[in-house]
Formats: sequence, structure tokens, C-alpha cells
Amino acid sequence: MHHLLFYSHATAAAERLISSGSSRSFLHNTYKRNIHASHKTHQAAAGKRNKDLFTPSPFKRSDKINIDDKFTVQRDLREGDNTYGIRRYLLLPRTNDNDDPTLKPNIIASINANKNILFGAQLHAKQSGSDEDYIADYFAACEPLLDIAKEDASINGQQVQALAALNGLCSWVTACLDRDGEGSEVLTSLLHGEQPNTLLDNDKEEQVENRGASGSSNRRARQNVKSQSAKIILNNESDRILMLDAIRAIATGIPRPGHSVVGQGTYRDGAEGWKSLAWEYSNLATVPVDASNGVTGLEEVSLYKSRDGEVAKIEHLASVEAGYLKIAGGAMARMFFV
Repeated sequence: MHHLLFYSHATAAAERLISSGSSRSFLHNTYKRNIHASHKTHQAAAGKRNKDLFTPSPFKRSDKINIDDKFTVQRDLREGDNTYGIRRYLLLPRTNDNDDPTLKPNIIASINANKNILFGAQLHAKQSGSDEDYIADYFAACEPLLDIAKEDASINGQQVQALAALNGLCSWVTACLDRDGEGSEVLTSLLHGEQPNTLLDNDKEEQVENRGASGSSNRRARQNVKSQSAKIILNNESDRILMLDAIRAIATGIPRPGHSVVGQGTYRDGAEGWKSLAWEYSNLATVPVDASNGVTGLEEVSLYKSRDGEVAKIEHLASVEAGYLKIAGGAMARMFFV
């Protein structure tokens, strides 16, 4: 499984969607099992009180935060001194080399941000071993980064969001098609001419509240979220066939009968069906991740879910980059931390 390739496509896609490359390094065996994942937020990001509308940046005094005696988090600003613009959060080993600007940093993991939106959580690791090992390392490295990045992204009082890659969506849809829809309620309904059940009411406004350990509501986290519908309205049999052919073409990259390319018309005709499938796929993300269930590519969704992130909608054609279209049909999940 080409995790680094997946995330390079997804990160570039999110950057273009929000703003409209990351260097690679290896996770040395010395660090691999010394990063301990935790479902509790890191202390540097755990000091805010519910009544606060604005919180100070954890990087107020320094651009580096030591999370233990082995690792440090560095914030890398990409727009001069703009602390709320495009930036990266890097997990680095604590060595004297980090203070030498002439040396390339040994990046273990990174998360990108622009304003209050996080994206591109990535483990910079050489791929070896099992998927279970990769997942364990991914969460161990990215969870402390996410804790601090979330706190830093909330300094202006805006609810923190994330754009999560849906790597593997095309492969999952193709596999379900090969099994006559098995594994997907949406595809099963389309293939057999039935009306798909509604996973979420269309254009429903949901009041999402953040409740702390004491059960009190966090005012800043309240947000009316327009939920993405998984209901597909089909007026007749020709609409069903048109949508199904478009979905098959998007998933496989093979043009529809009578077409020479998978082009704009295909993505338009399959849009509602593809968004419903992307929504269904995103809901397969579990916390903790079960790497043995055959679903790969949802690590980023699961990571954000582990810190109270919820999928609010699917962004159709968030990227039209060829690589990401091949992997996920261009779709990404927009998530809100509640």
C-alpha cells in the first residue's frame, strides 16, 4: 500500500481547495516505538477553559514545543510572520541538529493548516512491515501533532475544521461493484433499482455541541452544520443507469460506453451518487482503526474522529489532480471538531 503516494496527492489537493509538497524523510527504528499514542489531549493543548472564546497560541513563547524528552513539535510558517496563514506542524526528534539551520530536519510526521482548517496529516515513514504497524506509527506520531495544531488553529475563536483524504475510495467502490454491490448500501440499491435509504436527511441543519467531561456545552464549538445527504433522487430508470455508468467510470477510470475519456460530464452525472458513496465510505473509519477489516486509506478520517471530529459533508471534486482523481474521484471529507 503506497501510503506516502496517497498522502502527497491528498495534501496537494487540500492545499489547492483551501487556498484557491512536502519533503519526505524516514522514521528511524530508534523512534518508532517510543512515540506513545494517547486518547487524551497533550498537556500543551489542554489548558483552555470552556468559557474562553479566544485562546492563546501554544507557540506564543517559542516556535517549538517539547512533548517529552525524545520529541518536539515545530511550527513552520509559510507566509512570513502570519501565524494564522499557511503553516506546517512538524514532529521532530529532540537533537542538537534541530538548532542547525543548514541541516535538513528529520521529519517524523506533519500536519498542514490554513487559518482554522487542518489537512494532510502524514507519517513520513519508509513503508515496511504490516498495515497494523503503519497504523500504530501513524496514530502515535500524528495524535500529539493534532492536539497542538487544533489548539493553535482556534486562536481567533473559529471552530476548527479539517479536510480529510478519502484514499482508497475508488478501489473500495470498484470492489463493491465486482461483488454486485455487497459492502455498500448505496451501490446495492442502485444496482437493483431500489431507492437508497437516507443516511442523513438532505440539507438538514444539525446543531452540533461540544460537551466536555462534565457534560457542559462549549459555546464556541456550537455550529450549524449542513449535513451531506446520502439520499439519491432518481426520477426514472434512465437516470439510474446514467448515474451507475458514471460511478463505474469514476471508480475504474474506464470511460463510459460511447465516451473516449472520463471527463467533466461523467463527474457531473455521477456527482450525487459519488458523494453518497464517499459519505458511506467515510463512515467506515473507526476509532481505533481496525487494519484487518480490509478497508485502507481512511487513517486521516479516523485520526480526526479520535479527537472528536465529525464528517459534516463531502466536497465533490475537491481536487481535479489526476493522481487524486484516480485514488478518490476527487472527493474529500470536510470535518468539524465538536
